[in-house]
Amino acid sequence: MSTQEARLSKDQATDPEEGKPARKMVATLARAILGNVAAHIGAIPFTVIVLALYLLTPAIFDSDLGYGPDVLRHLSSVSGGGLKSGDWWSIWTSMFFAANPLDYVMSSLLFVVLLGSAERKLGWFRTAAGFFLGQFATVTAFLLVVQLAAYADDGWLGRMMDARTSGPLPATLFVSMAASGLLPTLWRRRLRATAVSLALLLVLYVGDPSAVMALAGAVLGLGAGLWLQLDHGIQPSHRATRRETRNLLSLMVAIFGVGPLVAGAVRSPAGPLALLREMVLNPVPTLNQLQANCGGTVDISCLELGRQGYPGPAGVALAVVPALLLLICAVGMRQGRRLALKIAIAVQLGVVALSFAYLVLFASIPHFPGRGRTVVMGSAVFHILTLALVPLILAVLLFLFRGNFVVGSRAPLRRKMAWLVGGTWLILASGYTGAWLGSGGMAHDGGILGLIAELARQYLPLPIPTAFGRVFAERSAAESILFAWSGIIFWLVAMAAVWTLLLKRQHGPGGDDPARLAAKALVKRGGESLSWMALWEPNKFWFTPGMDAGIAYQQHGNVALTLAGPFGDPAQAPAATEGFLDYCAHHALVPCLYSCTEELWPMLQSAGFRRIAVAQETRLSIRDLEFTGKAWQNVRTAKNRALKAGVEARWGRYSEFPQHVRSQLGEVSEEWAARKKVPEMGFTLGSLDELMDDEVLCCIAVDRKGFVFGVTSWLPVFRDGRVISWTLDFMRRRSDAFPGLMEFMIASAVQELRQGVEVISLSGSPLAGETEEFSSGEAGLAGILDLVGRTLEPVYGFRSLARFKSRFQPEYRTLYMYYQDSLEIPAIGAALSRAYLPGLSVRQTARLLRTLVA
Repeated sequence: MSTQEARLSKDQATDPEEGKPARKMVATLARAILGNVAAHIGAIPFTVIVLALYLLTPAIFDSDLGYGPDVLRHLSSVSGGGLKSGDWWSIWTSMFFAANPLDYVMSSLLFVVLLGSAERKLGWFRTAAGFFLGQFATVTAFLLVVQLAAYADDGWLGRMMDARTSGPLPATLFVSMAASGLLPTLWRRRLRATAVSLALLLVLYVGDPSAVMALAGAVLGLGAGLWLQLDHGIQPSHRATRRETRNLLSLMVAIFGVGPLVAGAVRSPAGPLALLREMVLNPVPTLNQLQANCGGTVDISCLELGRQGYPGPAGVALAVVPALLLLICAVGMRQGRRLALKIAIAVQLGVVALSFAYLVLFASIPHFPGRGRTVVMGSAVFHILTLALVPLILAVLLFLFRGNFVVGSRAPLRRKMAWLVGGTWLILASGYTGAWLGSGGMAHDGGILGLIAELARQYLPLPIPTAFGRVFAERSAAESILFAWSGIIFWLVAMAAVWTLLLKRQHGPGGDDPARLAAKALVKRGGESLSWMALWEPNKFWFTPGMDAGIAYQQHGNVALTLAGPFGDPAQAPAATEGFLDYCAHHALVPCLYSCTEELWPMLQSAGFRRIAVAQETRLSIRDLEFTGKAWQNVRTAKNRALKAGVEARWGRYSEFPQHVRSQLGEVSEEWAARKKVPEMGFTLGSLDELMDDEVLCCIAVDRKGFVFGVTSWLPVFRDGRVISWTLDFMRRRSDAFPGLMEFMIASAVQELRQGVEVISLSGSPLAGETEEFSSGEAGLAGILDLVGRTLEPVYGFRSLARFKSRFQPEYRTLYMYYQDSLEIPAIGAALSRAYLPGLSVRQTARLLRTLVA
C-alpha cells in the first residue's frame, strides 16, 4: 500500500462523519421506541396514575414517617366493623394497600394487563368511574352476603363480617369485566370465562374474604359488561365453534384441576372445597381414628386430627398426580381427544365418589352413651356436599359437550399402553403382596380385605377410607419401600402412557398415524374435489388389499357413511367400491356413499343401489376467465370497494401468517359462529382446525394496518402427486366487512390460482339438489330432502350459498348419495345428522327446533 493510500485509509478511519449514519439509525430507533412508550402511556393515563399511587403507598405510609398502627389500620383495610365505626373512606383507601410484597407484584401486573386494556376500550373517565364505583358496589354486595350468612348461622361466610381485606383485585376485575362487553366475541368469551373461573377457584379452595370480594367484583362487572354490550347494540352471543368450546372446557378442567394444590399452598384454606386438599395430601382417616378424635360431634376441624400422611417425598408426589393428570387431559382436550375427555370425567366422578365415601364414613360412627343416635356433623356436611356437587357439575358439563371431542387414539397404540400400564401394576402389586404375606399380613392386617385396602392406599391418588388394620405400622424394609414408592412408579408410567396417547402428534394430516399417512399418500395419487376432506377427523379408512385405493367413512350406529368416493388409483375405483360393500356386508353395516359423483352409478345401479342428489358442485374454468361484461358487474364492484378500502388478498399457509393475523382469524371465526343460532357443522364443512393443515392454501382479506376482514381456505386436489385443482372450503367474514368481500376474495383466487391449475371448485351446496333429476321411484325421498332444504334455509342458508356461487357462472356437477334400501333411510338420516352436527346437545336441538318453527 502506498503512503498516500495509507494516509487516506487513516483519514477515513478517523473521520467523524463515518459513524454518523449508524448513530443516526440508533437515535431514530430510540425515538421510535420512546414514542411508542409515550403513546401507550398517553392511552392509559388513569392506569399509570393508579399504578404509581399503588407502588408509592408503602413508602408514603412507612412507619418511619410517623404514621402509627391505628392510622394504617383505618386506611389499609376495609371491614364491616370498621364501616360501622365510621371508617367509610377505607372502602377506597384499602385498594392501595397489599398484605405482602407478592401481592404488590401480582396486583401491578393486573393493573398493566387488565386495567390498561379496559381503559383502552372505555376511556379514562369511564374507567375511573368504574374503578371507584365498582369497589363501592363490590364491598356493599360482600357485606350484604356475609350479613345474610351470619343470620343463617353459616360457619364460613358468617364469620367474615369483621374480617379486614385490602387490595385492588375486586375493582380491577369489575372494570375488566365491564370492558369485556366491547371486546370481540372470541376475547370477550375467553376473558369472562377465565376471570370468573379463577375467582370461583379462589373462593371454593381458598375461601378468604379477599377471594369472595374478588368473585363479587367479577360477577358485578359481568353484569355491567352485559349492560354496556346491549347499550352499544352488541347482541349477547353464546354460540361458539367446536374449537373454542374445547378451549373453554379444557380451561375449566385445568383451573379446577390445580385447585387442591392452590389450597395446599395456603396456610389455612377455608373454602368449601378446601377439604379436597386433605383428601389429596393425606389419606382418609380410618373409622377408629375418626371416632377417637371426633367423639360424637363431627365437624370440619376434626378431619385435621389423627391423620397419617404418606411419608417423605413419595407422599407429595402422589398428592399432585390428580392435578398433573388433569393438566395433561386439559391439553389433550384442546386437541379434541376423546380419551382426554373420558379421563377428565372419570377423575371428577372419582372425587364425587370419594365425597360420598366421607358421608358414609360419618354416618357409620356409632352413637355414644347419653347422646342418642344423632350425630351432630356441623359444617362438614355442607363442605362435603359442595365437594361432591362441583365436580359432578363439571363432569355433567363435559359429558353434555362430548360431541366436540372426536379425535380418537390409534387402537394399536392404545393396546400397547394398556399392556404397559397393566403390566407395571401387576409387577408392583405382586411384589408388595409377596412382601406383605412374608411379614404376616394375613394375620395382623385383616386378611384379604386388609390387603385390598393396603393396595388401594398405594395406587389411588385420592385414597379411600378403610377400617382394616394398620396403615403405617412396623413393616419390613421391603414392604415399607414398596408401600411408599409403588404408587409413584405406577403413576409415572401411567401418566407417561397418557401423555403419549393424548399429546403425541399422531392425528390429522400432519400426524404419524399409519392409516392416515397411507390415506394421504393415496389422496395425492388421485382424488376428487372433496377427497382431501377424507383426511379430517374422525374419519376412518378402508383400503384395498393392494393398498392402491381407499375409502374414508364414519360409522354412526350401524351405518357406514362415506365422504366422497374412492381415492387413490382412479382405475381401481370400481374395485374399491365393491370391496368396501363386501366389507360392510361382512360387518353388518349399512353402506351409504355420500357426496359421490356420477362415475359410480353404473356399477352401483347394477348392485341394486338407488341415488338422490344431495349437493350441486360449482366448478370454474379459470385459465382464460376475465371479469368483463354486464354479468360480472358485481365482482368488479367488489374489487373496486376493496381497492378504496385499502384491502388486499394475501395468500399463504396458516402457519406462515404472523401471530397477530392468526389471532384475528380466530376472532373472525368466533364472531361468525356467534351470529348463528345453531352449532358449527362438520363432515363436509371445515373449521379452523382444518385450516391449519400446511397443505391447505389460505387467502385473507387484510388492510394496510393488518386488520383481517375475512378468510377463505382452498383444499388441494391431486392427480399423480401433482395439484390439478383447488376446492373452496372455509369461508368466514366479519360482520362489519364491506359488501362483496367474498366476491372479491373468490375473484382474487381466480387471478392467483390460474397460473397453476385450469379448474377450481367452489365446492358443493348441501341440500341444494334439483328434484327434477329423479324418477318417480325416488321422487318421494327427493321431495323430503327438498322440504328439509327449504326448512333449514333460514338457519344455514345452503340455497343462498348456491345462489351466491351462481354469480360466477360456473359449471355444475351433481353430487349424489347412493343407498341400497329405502327402509334404511331413517338410520341414514340419523347418521348424517351426527356427522354434520357432532356436538348437538339436547338444549341445542330444542333451540334448532324452535328456530325452524319460528
